Amino acid sequence: MNTFDYFLMIADFAIAVAIVIGIYNAHRRNDFSPYYYKLFWIGCLIGATWEFTFLFLGPEFLHSFKEWPFGLDGWPRKVSHSIWDGGIFMLGILFCLKILKGPHFTKFRTKEFGIMLSWGIFQELLVEYLFNGRVWVYEPLPWNPIIIPPLLGSATDVGYTLIPQAVWAIAPIIFYFFCLRLKK
Repeated sequence: MNTFDYFLMIADFAIAVAIVIGIYNAHRRNDFSPYYYKLFWIGCLIGATWEFTFLFLGPEFLHSFKEWPFGLDGWPRKVSHSIWDGGIFMLGILFCLKILKGPHFTKFRTKEFGIMLSWGIFQELLVEYLFNGRVWVYEPLPWNPIIIPPLLGSATDVGYTLIPQAVWAIAPIIFYFFCLRLKK
């Protein structure tokens, strides 16, 4: 691993820790309600469903571009990414709160749903553009075909496969359902 790889590894965990500390402190100071605090953890659990599924599918499906030392490559990385996923879901909520007038998440609203879904799909494309081929590689398989060829400036020479894109097309729907159900 080179210096940039160590930077990515440290940043991955440092940002996950910062997200947890920030969410916890905001909750403790009553900067946002217990409702949003619970939603963050629900988002982390939703993220963990695919993060750990991908881990169990093994390197034939998804593997690290470079193995991280000190035992940080397997489940510790997946815990970190699950926390990131919870933070990504919370950014979708923040966009809804900032862009739309309330009340929020009291009933199905097309605009809320659209923001959550659009944000999920957009950020997945951005994350794959930035990190696929630099930090991880999804292997093209019959059940995980390439759906987007490599883009100019991306690190992957494989392209972008179906499963990670499908996850972020479905996960915001599930999370939005929890936003509505938890509010009642």
